[in-house]
Amino acid sequence: MTLHYPYLIIGGGMTADAAVRGIREVDPTGAIGLIGDELDPPYARPPLSKALWKGEAFESVWRKTGDVGVDLHLGRGATSLELCGKRVVDDRGAAYTYDKLLLATGGRPRRLTFGRDVIYFRTLDDYRRLRALAAPGKSFAVIGGGFIGAEIAAALALQGCRVTMLFPGEGIGARVFPLDLARFMVGYYREKGVDVHPGETVTGQRQSGPQTVLETRSGLTVTVDVVVAGIGILPNSDLAEAAGLEVADDIVVDEHLRTSNIDVFAA
Repeated sequence: MTLHYPYLIIGGGMTADAAVRGIREVDPTGAIGLIGDELDPPYARPPLSKALWKGEAFESVWRKTGDVGVDLHLGRGATSLELCGKRVVDDRGAAYTYDKLLLATGGRPRRLTFGRDVIYFRTLDDYRRLRALAAPGKSFAVIGGGFIGAEIAAALALQGCRVTMLFPGEGIGARVFPLDLARFMVGYYREKGVDVHPGETVTGQRQSGPQTVLETRSGLTVTVDVVVAGIGILPNSDLAEAAGLEVADDIVVDEHLRTSNIDVFAA
């Protein structure tokens, strides 16, 4: 059986939710289908590294996308896109056709070239896993000095955890902040109890009983209970590229978010 939608969205994040609401502003009744690879319905992502750690209710993350009239096909990944037939197939073999398609596929975390049992913090499941581990006194290494690394380090420190930050830059947020501010942030985090090590590139990982030992290029070793990495993301453009859409680092669009195919959009 093939399901047909005037509007089909691939992706289950905040962009997909915003698109559903935008469609409803101009078409109150047209059928919308949404394919999302997470089992959870669309949720707000910023609270995962901010408000939830400060006591905000877990229920506050839900976007309530289903309330505005959309068929949610969750826990499914789109595996093929046929532009000529306007057809999408998911990893369970279900097929969908569309009049207009939005690719809201987001990104996936960059991963280390070594190690295992690293939490690459991005999804609600990642939050659930990390929150369950974040007991007072437990030790964590946070690899990465960007927004995610900084926010996760702060969140864990708020829970009374022992936190070590490791990153190659000169300061926290050095890619986006002026250098003086990035260096100031290092001192600020240290004042809050975080053991910050700028200029350190993690090169290896090994187990020592139940704990993990990280090794850096300079020879520093750090032994912790849990490793979390926030080292950026890569765009999920594989589906678009395989379908023959124009891709250059990510999916290429015009000023109206239209791809190289007139009926396919990306955001």
